[in-house]
Amino acid sequence: MKKIFLIVMMVVLSMALFAGGSQDEPANTPAVAKTEMVTVSIWGWRAQDATVWEKVEAALQAKGENIDIEFQSYAPTEYDSKMNLSIQGGSAADIVYTRRLPGDRTQALIDNGYIEAIDGQLDLSNISETTLNSIRSNDKVWGVPFANQVIGVFYNTEIFEKYGFDEPESWAELLSICETLDADGVTPFMVPGKEGWALAMQNAMTGVSMPGQDWIKAASMGDAKFSDPAFVDLLTKMNDLKKYYQKDFTANSVAEMSAGFAFGQAAMVFYGIWEVKTWQELNPDFVPGYFPVPPAEKSMDPAVYVYMDGSYGLNAAAKEKAAALKVLQFTATPDYGTIFAEDRGEITAVKGVAIPSDNAILAECYAAGNEIAGEYLYWVGSPFAAGTPNVYTVLRERLQAMYLDEITPAQLAVEVQEGLEMWFGPYQK
Repeated sequence: MKKIFLIVMMVVLSMALFAGGSQDEPANTPAVAKTEMVTVSIWGWRAQDATVWEKVEAALQAKGENIDIEFQSYAPTEYDSKMNLSIQGGSAADIVYTRRLPGDRTQALIDNGYIEAIDGQLDLSNISETTLNSIRSNDKVWGVPFANQVIGVFYNTEIFEKYGFDEPESWAELLSICETLDADGVTPFMVPGKEGWALAMQNAMTGVSMPGQDWIKAASMGDAKFSDPAFVDLLTKMNDLKKYYQKDFTANSVAEMSAGFAFGQAAMVFYGIWEVKTWQELNPDFVPGYFPVPPAEKSMDPAVYVYMDGSYGLNAAAKEKAAALKVLQFTATPDYGTIFAEDRGEITAVKGVAIPSDNAILAECYAAGNEIAGEYLYWVGSPFAAGTPNVYTVLRERLQAMYLDEITPAQLAVEVQEGLEMWFGPYQK
């Protein structure tokens, strides 16, 4: 018996040593635990962002994070329904692209507890308060903004240089440029008047400088109305400007505007930074410049209409929440902003990013968006867009009628005001 006992003990000891390796490394501690990768899933509507996420994954892993990123994009027209159904059923991605606020789509996600506020969980100091306001509700931030769109006047630098024009600093200076060009047979502005949303955008980008920030702020508190002389004057100035647009402009689309502008058929357009790539693809030799719509007087400060184009929201039921927060934190840093700007050629929502030196127009718009962004707005991304009918919907549907002289600027102003009075709280006191 003693012999058998000794043999059994030797076998047991040998098995323990073989399994554990040594007494200093317990057998129940897997050596691979520290290197296991965690996969963070991300859904969005921008297929072009796939390479951005590849670079984010590489940057995080270079910092020692064991994170893989699995990005899935859906067509913009299908994304919201797909994401909403999946997030309700508990099968959506850890991080989901969300739209700007105010807006029913994102507000519904908030109200139903499907996405989680990120206040206190992330450092958002590299993103301006103006931008964060576009994804803020109930005094909480519900996503990390990824892109800002800057709108204003883009011009043909070759034409401006030929005539020795400086960028105008007042409405009168802009009209002077238009008059000189028109007299010489050059079309001052090409406008896509067939598309009501573009006409509404044109009005809004002008409004931040004229009638300006003080007036919009007063309107947001109910202390000024869109039927007031200040807004009627803006509509009148825009209506008078149409004599400097291309012939039959109300029949032209954005595609026609872009082609005409890229090939020098007009000196200026009211549009957005996102179209620069299209112009340069159409005509690689085309060099655009940019300036904000000038205010009424040179002594006044211009403002730029900047709106947040989307954000990254945290699924409240994220399967990999800790890792998802690390990804989201990275997207709020200048390192991410650099990746986004270089890869996509768009304006990142993050401050402190060195825009590629070979993209001067992007750098100029990025600086304008950070330095003179209008705090008070009345188009997308504003309190005036939270209900219907709103400033945007009325202008979209009715500006063409004004340009065709079917209604007056004063009549249109009244229509805007009456639409807002149906739901806008400050007008219902």
